[in-house]
Amino acid sequence: MDCFVCNSRSAVDSCSECQALLCEVCGVKCDHCGKMVCPDHSHKTHGGRNLCVRCYEARKAHKDKRKAGAEEAAALEGTSLEALEGGSQEEEAIGDEALVASIRKPPPPWKLSLYSACTGAALVLIILLLPGLRRIPLPGGGSFPTPYFFLIPPLIAVFWSVTGLVREDYREERSRCFIGLGLALVTCVLVFVAVFTDPVRRAAIGSVRYQDERNNMTVDELREWREKKLNRFNP
Repeated sequence: MDCFVCNSRSAVDSCSECQALLCEVCGVKCDHCGKMVCPDHSHKTHGGRNLCVRCYEARKAHKDKRKAGAEEAAALEGTSLEALEGGSQEEEAIGDEALVASIRKPPPPWKLSLYSACTGAALVLIILLLPGLRRIPLPGGGSFPTPYFFLIPPLIAVFWSVTGLVREDYREERSRCFIGLGLALVTCVLVFVAVFTDPVRRAAIGSVRYQDERNNMTVDELREWREKKLNRFNP
């Protein structure tokens, strides 16, 4: 006897519902009871299982009974099924908020201000202790004072301090911003101290002043000045 579905292969079994002859390819075996059914009497679940009509109805009745029990329990507690579902959604929202809160936040402005100010202060102290680093030779001659470069970190510190003082979301940490701001201002003062106490600059100013004094001397004063310079090396 040929299969009722394909009419080309020999039948090996029959549908447990309509008794139609089925081959081993067209027949669908129930994953629960193992009976053979035709494609018309086969039901596929969301999980991908194939069930016969009886097993599918039994599964559906069990799900309806469990849902009715949940609704009855919710009614006894004064809570509807929709409220329970809303509660689960609220728990999921809380979980999402917890995940967002667990993400590493950037440092607050007062910390950025303090770090920048400390960096600037450390650099300025280095050039104060090492005067030879206070000048950078230029290609065309002359030099440029390096302390001006070290104004960048304290200026960044001032920016972050002002940011922390202005923004409302950092209102509780405003007092800490004054630490970085104060250190940044002290660093700026030290930068100008390093510039004005530069030995090269002081020597250049002294040379100009010395030349001006010589240019303003009379002939007799210039002769007397030369004699003093020469006699200073005589025994």
